[in-house]
Amino acid sequence: MENKTGKVISVNISQKKGEIKLPVDKIVIDEKGIKNDAHSGDWHRQVSLLDRHSIKSFEKEFGRSLKHGEFAENITTEGFTLYKMKLLDTLKINDVVLEITQIGKKCHGDGCAIYNAVGKCVMPKEGIFCRVKSFGTISSGDKIIYSPKIFKTLIITLSDRASKGEYSDRSGPAIKKILNNFFDNNQYEHEISTKIIPDNAELLTKNINKALENNFDIIITTGGTGIGK
Repeated sequence: MENKTGKVISVNISQKKGEIKLPVDKIVIDEKGIKNDAHSGDWHRQVSLLDRHSIKSFEKEFGRSLKHGEFAENITTEGFTLYKMKLLDTLKINDVVLEITQIGKKCHGDGCAIYNAVGKCVMPKEGIFCRVKSFGTISSGDKIIYSPKIFKTLIITLSDRASKGEYSDRSGPAIKKILNNFFDNNQYEHEISTKIIPDNAELLTKNINKALENNFDIIITTGGTGIGK
C-alpha cells in the first residue's frame, strides 16, 4: 500500500509544453488545470507530478543536482512512489482534488527541450498526470493526502422465485467471484454489493437509478431466464 500522506516540495509552471518549468510561490487550480501553465486545457493531462526521490535517483546518473521543474513537472512531491499508484486514484491538496489519468508518457527525445538540456527524462517512466476534480491553490510545503480508488459494484439478480427464497441465486455469486478475482489480481480496492429482486422492469429501473445516485462504478444485472409480461 502506498503511503497515505506526502508533501508538496515545489510548484512549477512554463508557458510552453516541453519546456523546463520554473518554480513559483503558488499555483491556482481551476477547471482547466493550472492558470498560466502550458498543460492547462480541456484534456486528461492538466497537471503533472514527479516525486523528489525519482529526481534524486537520476542526479547520481547525471553527476549534478537537478532543479525542481527541470523535468517539466508542475508539482514536485515528497513521500510517494507516484508511478506505483493506479488510474483514478486521487490526491488531495488543500481544497484541490486531482484524479490520476496517466502514468508515464512517451519520450519525445531530441524534440524536447528537457531532453536536450538534461540528456534524459524521468517523466516517461516515473511521472504521473492528473485531471482536476476540485479547485483551489497549492504552495510548497502543503500536505498531500492520497486515496486509492475503491471500485463500487452492484450485482442485481432478477428472479421471481429466488427473490421469494424458493431457490438460491447462483449467477449472482458466480459473478461476484469473478469480480473479486479480477480486482484482487490487479490490486484494486473494491466493494461489491448484491441484490435479488423480482423480474420486474420498473423495480429494476428504480434500483439502477438509486445505484447511480450512490456513485456505483459498475452495475451488472443477471437473470431473466424466461419470457415475462
